[in-house]
Amino acid sequence: MAPDSRDDIVIVAVDEKSVNRIGRWPWDHQVMGELLSHLGLARLVGLDMVFADPTNPEEDRALAAAMADSENVIAGFFFRSQATNWTSLADLDQLAEWAFRDVQTRDQVVGVKDYPFVETNLPDIGASALAGGFFNGEPDLDGLYRKYPLAALHKGYLVPSLAVQMLRFQRNQEAKVVLDRHGVAEFVLGTTRVNQTSLRLNFGRPAQAQFLSASDVIDGTLPEDFFKGKIVLVGITEVGIFDLRPTPVDPVIPGVWIHYTALANLLDDRVLSSVSAIDLIILVGALQLAWLICRLRRIGLRVALYMLVTFAVLVVANSLLLFCDIWTREFFVLIPYFLFTVALEAHGFFRSELRAGELKRAFISYVSPEVVREILEHPEKLDLGGVEREVSILFSDIRGFTSLSEKVSAPQLVQMLNAIHDPMTQIVLEQRGMLDKYIGDAMMALFNTPVPVQDHPDRAVEAALGMVAALKEINAGFVAQGLPQIDVGVGVNTGLCVVGNMGSRVRFEYTAIGDAVNLASRLEGLCKVYKTRIVISEFTRERLQHDFVIRLLDRVRVKGKHVPVGVFEVMADNEHNRTLKTAFGEALAAYFSGNFNDAKGRFSILAEEYDDQTSQIFAARCVVFLAEPPPSDWDGVYDLTTK
Repeated sequence: MAPDSRDDIVIVAVDEKSVNRIGRWPWDHQVMGELLSHLGLARLVGLDMVFADPTNPEEDRALAAAMADSENVIAGFFFRSQATNWTSLADLDQLAEWAFRDVQTRDQVVGVKDYPFVETNLPDIGASALAGGFFNGEPDLDGLYRKYPLAALHKGYLVPSLAVQMLRFQRNQEAKVVLDRHGVAEFVLGTTRVNQTSLRLNFGRPAQAQFLSASDVIDGTLPEDFFKGKIVLVGITEVGIFDLRPTPVDPVIPGVWIHYTALANLLDDRVLSSVSAIDLIILVGALQLAWLICRLRRIGLRVALYMLVTFAVLVVANSLLLFCDIWTREFFVLIPYFLFTVALEAHGFFRSELRAGELKRAFISYVSPEVVREILEHPEKLDLGGVEREVSILFSDIRGFTSLSEKVSAPQLVQMLNAIHDPMTQIVLEQRGMLDKYIGDAMMALFNTPVPVQDHPDRAVEAALGMVAALKEINAGFVAQGLPQIDVGVGVNTGLCVVGNMGSRVRFEYTAIGDAVNLASRLEGLCKVYKTRIVISEFTRERLQHDFVIRLLDRVRVKGKHVPVGVFEVMADNEHNRTLKTAFGEALAAYFSGNFNDAKGRFSILAEEYDDQTSQIFAARCVVFLAEPPPSDWDGVYDLTTK
């Protein structure tokens, strides 16, 4: 990337040593004449300074004579945008002589900077120079010097910069310059080609240039032929004189070193080319990667990948610069990439917030705050469009609600319903269930949706037990208010359902449909048949992970179905129920084996000693079978004739 150190280019610096030896800058013109006389054998001498102010006439003539005798000095001057009191107008004939001769224009208006004013050397000094070149710099918006102007316009003449003028005379060739509305479309001088108005500097380290102190040259401490055939740049490096420029490689660089870099780049044909197609390819690639990255869920991973893409762009840009001398506009890529990334993230954030708000409004009344947080944190777990999933369904119903509504007033009925549904709903939510709907005095709840719950059958059963346990406190409140007590029946089933948003354009709700839902509703109805509070199916029973007190109630065939289902009662965990479970199981075994007389005796004892209404029902059923035995192929299944 950097220009190689060249032995044929030397910088003679007005440095701290020179100022201490000779005195403060500016020096007498006679001293500068002495300096130039020592550089007479040089191929070219470029002056990064201007002698616009007269001093002693003899000293001015001495400097002009030294320049004329050397016949190798390229004088420096600079342009101004505004006139000053001490500005000396340039001799247009002299500028015309120094200007480019082979200039073509493709457009009526060209994009080269046109300066109205110029500050040049004293007439005698300027006339004694071989030629002249301007040394105006072009900092970027951030104040750094990355470019070097090839030419500028003044009074209709296209004038070369200092390094370009030195290149013309070093090669003794005329440059061809083509201008268009963008500036310099083409600059050709021998093997050197530049397709931009300003040369992109291919920087090296200042140490690569050969610096000599001006005081050493004036004192004659160097061999007489030291400068023979070399190109010399004379400039100021003393910090106190403030000819210092910030660059990407060093915040404090002498201005003369920028001329050295430009001249070395041109002589070596190490010109950085700017290929807009490469910029565009890198930009499109970066934007495509940003679009792919923004689709990832994890913010930490996205940030890391965004930074990785930024790093990759910088690596590619610097590799092209280092190995191919192709300058890429990193900011042309990174600024749109950054803005595009911010826009993508902002769009994703607001879309996520909007969706989060919709989800929160949709589920806040149906699931616990904990589940709502999980939905918002992991929306990918939620599928509202309809999906088949194993779900545990719970139906609960208030017993005797019709007769209850006849005993109390309408306001009291609503008060009682709210007093029942509130704790029952809270119990469902605590078990990570979802309240699907209220159906008058009934309630439907789902477990394992909208977010997955591993132990959903256990949680549904726990919710059912919690509802039954809550009856004591609920009824105590009703009694205190002079209201009748209530009882509930709960049915739980587990199976595959279709869950999702269902309804019309006007109204829809998140719910579940399928045979498993219908069976859960039938199980709740069986509570009335078997005089129990909680009935679960064999499908829920076989998926339970915890040891509940459960007794087999019966094997039934619900109306409209041919396949029988085992139904079970879940009871509170106490010694009474555990003993009842064992004894009831023995009686039920006798019943299924067709030994109705033995079963009747056992059920009758349980009905009397445990006040078990279910045993009383089976005892009555045994009486019927004893009077009218079932067929010989009876399989123990009880057919339900009602829903």
